[in-house]
Amino acid sequence: MLLFLESPEPKAVPGSWKHLIGRYLNDSYSPFHELKGNTQEEYLRNIGRWEAAVGTSLVRDTTFEVARSWQQAMATNGRSIAYQKRQFTMLRVLAGYGAAIVFDGGEAVKNVLSGMRIKNPKPRDVAPTKVEVYAVISAADEAGDAMVALGLSLQWWLTLRAVDVRGQWLPGSKGGIVRDGRYWTDGLTWDMVSSDLSSIRKAPSKTKDVLPQPLVYDLIPLVDLRQRLSKIPKVQRVGPVIVQKNGMPYTKRRWTTLFARYRKAAGISEEILCMDIRAGAITEAVELGASEIEAQHQANHTQPSTTGRYVRRRSKSMNKVIRMRSGGTRGER
Repeated sequence: MLLFLESPEPKAVPGSWKHLIGRYLNDSYSPFHELKGNTQEEYLRNIGRWEAAVGTSLVRDTTFEVARSWQQAMATNGRSIAYQKRQFTMLRVLAGYGAAIVFDGGEAVKNVLSGMRIKNPKPRDVAPTKVEVYAVISAADEAGDAMVALGLSLQWWLTLRAVDVRGQWLPGSKGGIVRDGRYWTDGLTWDMVSSDLSSIRKAPSKTKDVLPQPLVYDLIPLVDLRQRLSKIPKVQRVGPVIVQKNGMPYTKRRWTTLFARYRKAAGISEEILCMDIRAGAITEAVELGASEIEAQHQANHTQPSTTGRYVRRRSKSMNKVIRMRSGGTRGER
């Protein structure tokens, strides 16, 4: 827990990082309040690490040498490049806010951090095939877990993020389903599914602010998926589609835990994560001949460059081009 959130009168040394953090999180005009709930949660985790590590340090004392020593300490402690990138991105956000409100040292630290180069983590290059995904789905079926099997099928065929299928629990009391100070949001609900199970209308959570119009997913060609939906009794077709046996939606941790369990049962590599299902589906679409714009629309990306990051198995594409250019022969022409 962030220390300044534990008391309405946080004890922070004026000009310290803890002081700036408190301003960023509590100022009524801070951009923090405009972030989505899940992004706020991630920010709070990352900010909490900085508060614990350097909260008492003065912002104005953060020179290039000091900032570099923090990065080097992360590397020495075995922190990954992705972790370092994530934490310094957060520090840049804080420094940027400090500069905006003319916080003592904010502008100087913003400039210091802009001169630092933090490596980007290597992009994931894992894209499960239909065979691999269906092996996990079959393992869920064999375990009698029809809900997880259905959810994974929705992720695969509609290229949906897991959060748009199972939903997520965020701090607060918004919405109709609330538990332990958190409310459920963003998941698939039965009012999005047509009564004849022929289509689903949903605005994906990540882009609903910029692309608010719901997408209409045609289920007619997806016989297996429609059969799975049809097995749910009509009297239960209200609220979230994907629920546990107690009727409550899944948490992110529970969903990924079950995916890992059925992945192991199916004998699929641990390298494949639940989040890779979407990349596998988009990659398959491109390999089957979908155009760049078709793949972009299927993935519901606002930029084609984003879709490009989801298209994996690049070696296969490269070798396909080699075969095309060589006329499909192994010898020289």
